[in-house]
Amino acid sequence: MANAAALSWADSAAGKAGCALVASALWLYFFSTLPPTYFVHLNDFPAYYGAATSIASGHPEQLYGNEFKWFTNLPVVALLMRPLAALDYAQAWKFFWWLQVISFVLTYGVLVAFVRRFYAPLSGLLLLASSAIFLCFSPLMLRCLDLGQTTPMMVLLFAGVIFTARSGWVRVSGAVLGIICVIKIPPNLLIILLALRRRLSLALPAAAVVVAAVMLSFAFFGSELVSHFFERVVAENFGRSEAAFNNQSFEGALMRVFTDRGLADWTTTDRPLPVTIGVVSLAMALAALLYLRAPGFLVPSRLVPDADPREGSLELETAIGVAVMLLLFPVVWIHYYLFLAVPLTLLPFWWIARDLPRPAWLLALLALALWFASGAQSHENAHYAARETEWLFRMAQNRQPLGALLLVVGLSFPLAELAARARNK
Repeated sequence: MANAAALSWADSAAGKAGCALVASALWLYFFSTLPPTYFVHLNDFPAYYGAATSIASGHPEQLYGNEFKWFTNLPVVALLMRPLAALDYAQAWKFFWWLQVISFVLTYGVLVAFVRRFYAPLSGLLLLASSAIFLCFSPLMLRCLDLGQTTPMMVLLFAGVIFTARSGWVRVSGAVLGIICVIKIPPNLLIILLALRRRLSLALPAAAVVVAAVMLSFAFFGSELVSHFFERVVAENFGRSEAAFNNQSFEGALMRVFTDRGLADWTTTDRPLPVTIGVVSLAMALAALLYLRAPGFLVPSRLVPDADPREGSLELETAIGVAVMLLLFPVVWIHYYLFLAVPLTLLPFWWIARDLPRPAWLLALLALALWFASGAQSHENAHYAARETEWLFRMAQNRQPLGALLLVVGLSFPLAELAARARNK
């Protein structure tokens, strides 16, 4: 009765106004917490600006020099940075900073448009809930602004991937996903997961864009520069490990558990045997969990249309896929968890539309997963270096992979319900 009364009030004119007011207050609070990095030029952005100036000056061979140590993209990506060279450093930084803020806000706008197009009208209570879930990820957004990272722009494109896929523009959606995969490496795992799910109209265009980017890098910059990229990024990050606090993969968590490597040390090391066993065991456990909960999920015999009111599962697949990606890639920086903001903001609407059970314990588990995965305020590197010998402090840096793991476990329950519906047709 109390829940019904609350929902009834939320749908009234006063309730809608109240929910909108609280949602507005959440956004105002977010804007009030934006870091004072608008006037600061540090961390990752110099690599982007350096890439732009190296292309503009006709010296692409400088892309992977020591002064651009954080440029970890294919050479062809430097061409996308080229417009920054038209501005001086301070102007370019301010432009880039605001571009990330606008991208974050636009991402929420795309998600609201998605809800209005594919689900019931957005009630005041659901508007408030969506704002609250999305803004849970504000610490990651602030981290991006501290670093000067492109992740918010990629998350905006990721929201566009889901929107266009649900709108029937599947190949366009796949091509946009390919662009994301060229700029950010971990989403490449999503291409494999989509292919397993028989979403080839999405996976093949994405893979084609990635292959085209590699070929263009060879054509424009030559094999020597491309080999530098693979040595620096692929071989270094995939063949070796690091325990730094901002590596929030499952492997990074195991490195903090089984080794005494520094939390502010980004020197990679040989992967210890316990870490290798742990990562392989996790991959097998996740596959077993998904198979046992829904035997046809990983490699289905048929693909249910996403618009199916009872079994359409794109939003659920995306949430599980991103969580698995974050767990299994060897190097996953803190801000990559911002990709979860897209499917998790949509998931409540999908859940209600599919009329799936919502037991309190499951909602509590998913809320805990959201709290862990959305991260906490990051500090200066010296903060982590000063306490890296404290075991409990080291373990506290593993909250994000724990959140991703809880998310996969929790979302296996609606997945099992969809599988039961398919069997009982």
